[in-house]
Amino acid sequence: MTRDVVTLLRALFDTQNADRTWPAIRSMLAASTRQQHTASAAVANAYYEQARTEAGVPGFYLPVTPEALADELLKVALDATGIAAFKRAIALGRTPEEALHLAGVSLSGSVSRLVLSGGRDAILGNVQRDERAIGWARITDKDPCSWCAMLASRGPVFRSKRTASFQAHDHCACMAVPVWSRDEAWLQHSRDLYEQWQKATVGQSGADARKAWRRHWDSRNSG
Repeated sequence: MTRDVVTLLRALFDTQNADRTWPAIRSMLAASTRQQHTASAAVANAYYEQARTEAGVPGFYLPVTPEALADELLKVALDATGIAAFKRAIALGRTPEEALHLAGVSLSGSVSRLVLSGGRDAILGNVQRDERAIGWARITDKDPCSWCAMLASRGPVFRSKRTASFQAHDHCACMAVPVWSRDEAWLQHSRDLYEQWQKATVGQSGADARKAWRRHWDSRNSG
């Protein structure tokens, strides 16, 4: 999707006639985003079935098909991170080329979040439907932001929390994975993060705790 965003902007976006060229770009990006959102859900369902088999979970379940992305959601997200981002950059004194680059970064982040929501929603939906799953957990990439690391430190979200959703920001690379047992080895990552959270935020709560955690996380590689 990032490649699609860059290709379309370079080929079709006229920095001197942005309002004229943007609608066609938005339409093509919306179609591609819908397609890849569906593909993301299909990959997640295949992963879920494989993980279930490898964990030796018996019985069957019916895979979830997440709802398609709403037209209005796509329009608002693409406009805000596409042409609106371009115009904001121009207003701040950026050159048209710089503004287009910044819009591309912003737009690719928004589009990737929408695409990956297909897979994330599929995992969460499968966990709720599959009586053998006890919950789901957040797995980060190797260098997550402080916010994602904080969420991962909380460990599994159990099936009883039916209103729990996967919180993701633009450019977020975190995944939702099913949990079959409280003893799964990979959950040690969450436990390690939780121990760091406890040490970094001792005596703090709420916003103060989050600030302390952010200072701790940002200082890991300093010095």
